[in-house]
Amino acid sequence: MSRLTNDRHAQDVAALRTELAGLAVGVKLIRLECVLSRKYRADQPRAPAGQSDGGRWLPEGTGGGSQAQSQTEDAVLEDGSRVLSIRIRAQPHTDWDEQHTVTGPDGTRTVFETSGLTQTIRDGDSNEILARNLLTQDGAEPEAFVQLARGRPRPSDELARRFPKTLEAAESLFSVLSGRNTSDRKAIFAAPASEYIPGDAYNDPAMWVGAVGQTELDQLCPRNREVQAIADAVAAGVKASGNYFGGQDFGNKVHAGIAGVINARKDPNLVAETSFDATTGTDAKYGARGSIRLDVLERSQPSTVCVYDHKAGNAYLRGPRSVDIATVVQRRYPGALRYILIQIEPMV
Repeated sequence: MSRLTNDRHAQDVAALRTELAGLAVGVKLIRLECVLSRKYRADQPRAPAGQSDGGRWLPEGTGGGSQAQSQTEDAVLEDGSRVLSIRIRAQPHTDWDEQHTVTGPDGTRTVFETSGLTQTIRDGDSNEILARNLLTQDGAEPEAFVQLARGRPRPSDELARRFPKTLEAAESLFSVLSGRNTSDRKAIFAAPASEYIPGDAYNDPAMWVGAVGQTELDQLCPRNREVQAIADAVAAGVKASGNYFGGQDFGNKVHAGIAGVINARKDPNLVAETSFDATTGTDAKYGARGSIRLDVLERSQPSTVCVYDHKAGNAYLRGPRSVDIATVVQRRYPGALRYILIQIEPMV
């Protein structure tokens, strides 16, 4: 068999595998539509407060058996964005599949469908696939998929056109999912660390937003437990001292204490309170007007940087600006290809 024939055979096999993967996702979406077709009841019971899933809607058929289970959560952000989250699974004790529909303040809808570590991003109005990405230990990586429609823009072109809106939707989803963090699952936002300039060509649209377990988090950001331990110890010390005035002052002292511990180590791969002037790109002092600041940066590998945002008191992450994050990452670690955003809440 000639080399050309072998190459064509390999391409045909790859195309068939991709189509099968797409069909598998399609089957799960059909199941999801069946669940959503049932009327949603306002009196559906919630899990009791104090449990890991406290406050969430209890699934239908929780008594066991083969009936599909579903959970629904709805959230509205301060800017008017809305995130409707649906989680389903065919059997108890199996993994959940998730669908998050994000409606922006201008009405633009973007859908994030997650099955395992594969995430499909769709235009919420046309249902066209914009991207399909796989979360790996290196971050989000694009996956090929079969696009059966003819005469339409390529998905990569459509995603490039919609990239600013898709990015905003991902930010909103991350903000909501971060508020649902538990001790064993945390939301992350994996995105490319490049300049996001509207209208410019965009060559690497891979992004991924969702909750991961501790095993995946350790692979992505090996020092996350260390950062969490520092945050816990500093927050406990500030609380025990009683030397603070209200939640904001408590948060400020926790931030300063964490930065002091981390920067005292003089580890170039783990730095805190990194600030740059948004206009000039030069180093800036903490809190300087017009500056861009990130709490903690961990260079987990030459191409990936983990960005930790600390939550203290009643504060929560408010729509992180990916342009600013990417700018700081690029300034501090030139050559970084991607960043992974994580919210850390001190356990005190």
